[in-house]
Amino acid sequence: MADEITVTVRTQLSNGTLTDDFRPGNITVDQTTSGMSCQVLSIGTSEEDITFGDVATEGVCTLYNLDATNYVLWGKKDGSGNMQAIGKLKPSHIPAVFNFNAGSTLRMQANTAACKVRICLYEE
Repeated sequence: MADEITVTVRTQLSNGTLTDDFRPGNITVDQTTSGMSCQVLSIGTSEEDITFGDVATEGVCTLYNLDATNYVLWGKKDGSGNMQAIGKLKPSHIPAVFNFNAGSTLRMQANTAACKVRICLYEE
């Protein structure tokens, strides 16, 4: 089989005379190994590592902040064990969707109070 994972992408901007409509459509990814890890975690105000159980071959990862008030920083663990933040999940806002880099450790930290975050990693 092929194209088992589908991500639909579209962004629109309309701000006075500034407009944009980006529609690459569906992006598909082959999944060689059948597996995934989907969980809703309470992310606290201290940096924490996210683990994915038995997922052996990291693939597409999605992050979505379910909190209505607070944001969550996300990134990777650097060489000294600290988080190198590369993204911010605003409250109930645009989710992050990316290909996970094998061997990396995902880290997250809530801003003001713990936030529930839906985290899914699909094997490739």
